[in-house]
Amino acid sequence: MSKRYSDQLGEWIKKKQSRKRDKNLVAFLAVKADVQEALGEGYAVKTIWEHMFENKRIEFGYDTFLNYTNRLIRRGNNLVITANAKAEQQPTPKKRESAKQEPQPTTTKPQQSGFIFDSSPKKEDYL
Repeated sequence: MSKRYSDQLGEWIKKKQSRKRDKNLVAFLAVKADVQEALGEGYAVKTIWEHMFENKRIEFGYDTFLNYTNRLIRRGNNLVITANAKAEQQPTPKKRESAKQEPQPTTTKPQQSGFIFDSSPKKEDYL
């Protein structure tokens, strides 16, 4: 009987040499909570990167750090999803209060500013 795919994949990953990109992503995910906290307090991304780089918490460049920050924090894409996180991410049903409060259509024509061309001439303009 053949091995399960997940077992084969695990063995392949152990044999495979890890890439720098993978190590950088793992390092960023380790400090992600600290980055989120610092951004929430109003610190600049470059300041956060400089501090973490000087303290050897991360060992990759600012461009990579900015890319991970934009992709994983600002846009909200999470690579690591646990069972608890899946339950938290499911949307809760929203009440349909907006359906009750439909906006009333306006009957007046909006006032336009600037030049307005009228193709039908007025007799008073000829005098």
